[in-house]
Amino acid sequence: MAPVLHSFFLLLVATAAIPGSVNAAASSQQTDALLAWKSSLADPAALSGWTRASPVCTWRGVGCDAAAGGRVTTLRLRGLGLGGGLHTLDFAAFPALTELDLNGNNFAGEIPAGISQLRSLASLDLGNNWMDGSIPPQIGDLSGLVDLCLYNNNLVGAIPHQLSRLPKIAHFDLGANYLTDQDFAKFSPMPTVTFMSLYDNSINGSFPDFILKSGNITYLDLSQNDFSGPIPDTLPEKLPNLRYLNLSKNEFSGRIPASLGRLTKLQDLLIAANNLTGGVPEFLGSMPQLRILELGDNQLGGAIPPVLGQLQMLQRLDIKNAGLNSTLPPELGKLKNLTFLELSVNHLSGGLPPEFAGMRAMREFGLETNWLIGEIPSVLFMSWPELISFQVQDNFFIGRITQEVGMARKLRFLYLFLNDLSGSIPAELGELENLEELDLSGNSLTGPIPSSLGKLKQLINLALFFNYLTGAIPLEIGNMTALQSLDVNTNSLQGELPATITALKNLQYLTVFENNMSGTIPPDLGKGIALQHVSFTNNSFSGELPRHLCDGFALNHLTANYNTFTGTLPPCLKNCTGLFRVRLEENHFTGDISEAFGVHRSLEYLDISGNKLTGELSSDWGQCTNLTLLRMDGNRISGRIPEAFGSMTSLQFLSFFENNLTGGIPPDLGHLNLLFNLNLSHNSFSGPIPASLGNNSKLQKIDMSGNMLNGTIPVALGKLGALTFLDLSKNRLSGKIPRELGNLVRLQTLLDLSSNFLSGWIPQAAFCKLLSLHILILSNNQLTGKLPDCLWYLQNLQFLDLSNNAFSGEIPAAKASYSCSLTSVHLSGNNFTGVFPSALEECKKLINLDIGNNSFFGDIPIWIGKGLPSLKILSLKSNNFSGEIPSELSQLSQLQLLDMTNNGLTGLIPRSFGNLTSMKNPKLISSQELLQWSSNHDRIDTIWKGKEHIFEIKTFAIEIQLLTGIGLSGNSLSQCIPDELTNLQGLQFLNLSRNYLSCSIPENIGSLKNLESLDLSSNELSGVIPPSLAGISTLSILNLSNNHLSGNIPTGNQLQTLTDPSIYSNNSGLCGLPLNISCTNYSLVSDERYYRTCEDQYLSYCVMAGVVFGFWLWFGMLFSIGTLSSCMHEMAMVMRSRSTAGWRPHAVVESAKPWSFSGELPRHLCDGFALQHLTAYHNNFSGTLPPCLKNCTGLVRVLLVENHFTGDISEAFAVHPSLEYLDVSGSKLTGKLSSDWGECIILTLLHLDGTRISGGIPAAFGSMTSLQSLSLAGNNLTGGVPPDLGHLNLLFNLNLSNNSFSGPIPASLGNNYMLQRINLSGNMLNGTIPVARQHCYSAIS
Repeated sequence: MAPVLHSFFLLLVATAAIPGSVNAAASSQQTDALLAWKSSLADPAALSGWTRASPVCTWRGVGCDAAAGGRVTTLRLRGLGLGGGLHTLDFAAFPALTELDLNGNNFAGEIPAGISQLRSLASLDLGNNWMDGSIPPQIGDLSGLVDLCLYNNNLVGAIPHQLSRLPKIAHFDLGANYLTDQDFAKFSPMPTVTFMSLYDNSINGSFPDFILKSGNITYLDLSQNDFSGPIPDTLPEKLPNLRYLNLSKNEFSGRIPASLGRLTKLQDLLIAANNLTGGVPEFLGSMPQLRILELGDNQLGGAIPPVLGQLQMLQRLDIKNAGLNSTLPPELGKLKNLTFLELSVNHLSGGLPPEFAGMRAMREFGLETNWLIGEIPSVLFMSWPELISFQVQDNFFIGRITQEVGMARKLRFLYLFLNDLSGSIPAELGELENLEELDLSGNSLTGPIPSSLGKLKQLINLALFFNYLTGAIPLEIGNMTALQSLDVNTNSLQGELPATITALKNLQYLTVFENNMSGTIPPDLGKGIALQHVSFTNNSFSGELPRHLCDGFALNHLTANYNTFTGTLPPCLKNCTGLFRVRLEENHFTGDISEAFGVHRSLEYLDISGNKLTGELSSDWGQCTNLTLLRMDGNRISGRIPEAFGSMTSLQFLSFFENNLTGGIPPDLGHLNLLFNLNLSHNSFSGPIPASLGNNSKLQKIDMSGNMLNGTIPVALGKLGALTFLDLSKNRLSGKIPRELGNLVRLQTLLDLSSNFLSGWIPQAAFCKLLSLHILILSNNQLTGKLPDCLWYLQNLQFLDLSNNAFSGEIPAAKASYSCSLTSVHLSGNNFTGVFPSALEECKKLINLDIGNNSFFGDIPIWIGKGLPSLKILSLKSNNFSGEIPSELSQLSQLQLLDMTNNGLTGLIPRSFGNLTSMKNPKLISSQELLQWSSNHDRIDTIWKGKEHIFEIKTFAIEIQLLTGIGLSGNSLSQCIPDELTNLQGLQFLNLSRNYLSCSIPENIGSLKNLESLDLSSNELSGVIPPSLAGISTLSILNLSNNHLSGNIPTGNQLQTLTDPSIYSNNSGLCGLPLNISCTNYSLVSDERYYRTCEDQYLSYCVMAGVVFGFWLWFGMLFSIGTLSSCMHEMAMVMRSRSTAGWRPHAVVESAKPWSFSGELPRHLCDGFALQHLTAYHNNFSGTLPPCLKNCTGLVRVLLVENHFTGDISEAFAVHPSLEYLDVSGSKLTGKLSSDWGECIILTLLHLDGTRISGGIPAAFGSMTSLQSLSLAGNNLTGGVPPDLGHLNLLFNLNLSNNSFSGPIPASLGNNYMLQRINLSGNMLNGTIPVARQHCYSAIS
């Protein structure tokens, strides 16, 4: 019996030992599996404790269950930064695993199908990783799975329908992936699911039916997909337990179903950013359990229902950008639990109700971009102790900023910009110790910046620009130690930039431009910090720029133009490789340019014009391959242009005007395919013009005037089909004018070949094609032959100067249908013959006509007086005109200068000349009016004070006085000087010499109070000299010699200064000083009298020459001697430089800042086509824009926001090659966008929001390669979004929202790597969201 018992005992022991051996084997298998997986991970530092030295159940994140034999049941490795994949994990080693949590790591790769071997798994969380590929359908085999979390990965493809058959699943979260292509018909109902999230995928189709059959769902998030169609009416019956419903950012359409009101458990309703319409429904006010209500970014329209004030549990209300057009219901003030209110970007009007003070839990309050008016109630800040954000910008609030704002002590964000607030900035703002951002810009605030703001030690951003603040920036600014951005531009601040600003060690952005600040910049500014953006533009700063301004080498934007800075540029500037935009023009900087700049590969814009920089250009500039604009005008740079400039392939604007550059023009410039403006004028370049420039197909402007270029004009220039401006004047060019210039059919602004040695005929075939040309100047050459018959075909020509050549023959007649636009014609100094040119009769706009020094003959036509009503200058001198002076000339009410000297005119001086209106009174002409008729190039060539002068118009003051006078000398006029001429009190000179005038000098000659020069010599005048002549205080030149005057010479006043006896010589009856002939002893012998007469006559010429020279020095302040083309250049310089009258850089600026102007803009605002800068934003202007605006090719900046302009946009704007900034948002413009916009290649901002423009976006928009911000929101645009927009490599803002665009989103937008903001909402775009969006992620972040 004993052996039997012993055997039984051994059997029991062996049996008991079996589980232990099994557990040990299982533990070893799990240990091996986990260590093998660990060895495959990229960064397993967090698992350093996973070693064989300790049991697996003690390892970090590993959980075991004794009841399961000590096997691993949980693996929780959340947020440990682990990287690698799951394919090396042996799932079969973990049959007891119930929970796998790898959330918040860097796992990548596909989810292995073998994960289905975890048969005991109840919770799988792989969220917040980088898993890709498709979801394995084998997960559907995990029958015990309760929680499935795969959100925020890169999973693609369809959701496997097998997942819908998980029998115990309760938590189902696949959000934030790239899941698409769903066929929900294969899905089964999921009755056990309570949490369902598919947000932020690319799932389309209607509301999924299988979800409606999953009746226990309490949390449903389908947001950020492409679901469409109506929101189901059956939701309350199908999903009665819903507490959270998020359908935002889809394409759901139709009305918000009234049935939603029956979801009695619903607390959070989020259906924003769809295509819902029909207003905010009243039934929402009957859902008292609601905590969150988000309806924004739909086109709901209508009013805000007052019944929403009944939602006592509501904490968050968001109805922004929903087309609401009502007032704010005071009943909303009953929402005592509301912490967040967002009603921005609507059409809300009326005031801000004081009853809102009842929202005592308010934390974030947003009403920006509405039409709200009135004052901001102070009670709000007294009643909202938890307020952290108050944003009511872009409205029409008025009044002062209430002092009570200082009571909202938790406030972090205060945005009041773009309103009509006035008064001073309250000192109480300094009590907001938690404030991080304060923006009060774009108001009408006055007074100083309160020193109390210095207490805002948490403030990061301070924006006070576009106000009327005065005084100095307070010293306390240095206490705002967290400040990163300080912007006070466009105010009236004075004084120096305080030295305390150097204490702001976090400062990155500093702009003080457009103020009245002065003094020096603190020398330590920038020391120890990384400034990125600095602007001192348009002040009166002096001294040097701080040496440490760019010590951090982070500087990318530096503008200090239009100040009086001196000294060298900061040495550190050379090493700021991230420089993007630099404007230093119009200062007094000195030093070698090669010491100031180095290699700046990011640089796009550099303007250092108007300084005193020296040195030579380095070949390093060729490495600045992103540079689009380079201007170094008006410096002292010498040497040659390096050939390396041909490598600057992004260059669009190159200007070295007025330096000391020499050598030849590099042919390599012909490689600059984007160049549209080339200005090398007024240097000492020599040699030929390179034919390679004909390769620059985008060139629109070439100015090489004022050099020593020789050779012929290259035929290749005729290939420049985009050219609108060509100036080769003042060189040494020779040969004939190439007929190929006729191919420049877009030549519009100017063609100037004057002051060269060109010869031959004008090629008829060339000039007949220049139908758009406004200004043609060929003067001072050696051109011969007759004028082309087609000259009058150029119906847009406004200024014509062919003077001082050797043209001959008669002026060709015009065709019957000729429509003349000429305002100024200069044909003087040629050999023209024939009668007065009949073609000029149709030139109704003619202002200046000079045909002197030719051989014209015949009568002066009477139609001049009737047909040329705008004529101001008429010069017919030195011709062979005969007959009488037509009395009809007196009808020229604008005439200020009449010169008929040296002709064969006979008869009387018309008495009607006394009616010449513009000669009656001194005429002051404003600079704007002057530009309208002078085209910036006009001149007056006449006899002035006995000598021929060419007076060129120069607008160095806001008003100038034009020359006014009459010259009729050297004719055969007879009889009396009409008394009526003494009515012309505005006359500055009167020359009637060398005629046969008789009778006496008019007694009232003293009425000509502005007369400076009077010459009546060599006539047959008799009688006494009128005493009134002595009363002309301005008289400096007088000649009465060679007449028959007698009696005493008047004395006193101005005549006492005219002591030259020759003034009165050869008048046998005159006596008295200065003739030294006593009126009581007048008995000189004839020999002595003859001797004195000859001596006096010789002395007269000498003294007159001296007086003329001396007077000219004074008069040169208004007029200077020179040629026409130098005037043209000087006028262009005045347009961009400061004048003696203190003009700002834009000499022709019509500006209406945000006041309350109304009516139309003047039709002639830009007749001179010189307009560069036009701002009229936030007014009440109406009507169409001035037609002349279309031809202002020099436009740089146009800001017409928020007016009521109407008309076709294509009639207002055309090709503006210099345009950089255009914003006409908020008007009523109509029409379609022209493909001509594609030629505005330096345009950086184009905003046409909220107008009525229709049609499509032309593909040519893709050529606007400088464009950075394009916004066409709220129009009637249709068609597809052009893929060509993907070529805009600098674009960072694209807003095409609220139009009717259709079709897919172009994948090419993924190429716009600079894009920071895309808004395509409110359209009819379809298809999938392009995968190419991944390229934008870094920019968007």
